Amino acid sequence: MSDKISITKLIGQSNYEVWSLRVQSLLVKGSLSDAIVEETTPKPEVDQKALANIRLTIEDGPLLQIQYSKTALEAWKLLKNLYSPKGFSSEFLICKELFETTLSKYSSMEEYLNKVKQLTDQLKAKGIELPSQVIVAWVLNNLTSPYEGFVIMVTQSYRTNSSTINLENLF
Repeated sequence: MSDKISITKLIGQSNYEVWSLRVQSLLVKGSLSDAIVEETTPKPEVDQKALANIRLTIEDGPLLQIQYSKTALEAWKLLKNLYSPKGFSSEFLICKELFETTLSKYSSMEEYLNKVKQLTDQLKAKGIELPSQVIVAWVLNNLTSPYEGFVIMVTQSYRTNSSTINLENLF
């Protein structure tokens, strides 16, 4: 098994969430994660290695935003503030993207379902949790016509056992 790890570089807000999860994992793997935790004071060499990992996994635009950061935590917080917006605007944009998500926009069912899961997880992280029945109804409603039989079968199976309605079971 190869130890080579490939992480898509941070472009901006569009891939910040996935990038940050991967870089956190990379830092944990290298025993460098203390460098991005506020309650700790990492050794200088740990901090500089963590900062180097962060810098090496971002595109030029974000890199210029953190070029004067002296610590990994400073760079990490700056990137988070830049690319992980808060408030109604970001919630609205996630909801808008979810409402516009249909199977016809994706090349596979797996890609479509992963996008719905990603968006509902983003909403949950912001304190907005949609009922599982609403999410499942949304997914089923936005399938293409070849899936009509599948939709009928799923809705009939939920008719007798609605306690199992959730996105994971549908997947």
